[in-house]
Amino acid sequence: MRKINTEDVFKMARIIKNTSITGNIKEAFSKGKKEDADVEQIGIDIFMDIVCSCADESIEKKFYDLIGGITEKKPEDIKKQSLETTIDDIKRICEENNILNFFKSAAKLSSKIQE
Repeated sequence: MRKINTEDVFKMARIIKNTSITGNIKEAFSKGKKEDADVEQIGIDIFMDIVCSCADESIEKKFYDLIGGITEKKPEDIKKQSLETTIDDIKRICEENNILNFFKSAAKLSSKIQE
């Protein structure tokens, strides 16, 4: 697994823009500012909001591409792996990166894209 990079922020911004979950992300940041915040759980919650918004196939494909890139797997492998494995991948992404900063950057970028 690699660290999240700038390209990932742009990918996430496009997903956020197309799923309209900016409000959920802002709420997560509010929770993340508390000293006892469970950053991993907040990151998982945001990812799950995104997953639940994947009724649109194009968003689903963008999700596989994003997670596949970070985990260094092919998007097709992400698509076919068990949900448990995908959730474990998301947990590792949250643990190994500053996930709140990542979503904050992506949400800001998404807002600018929508203007």
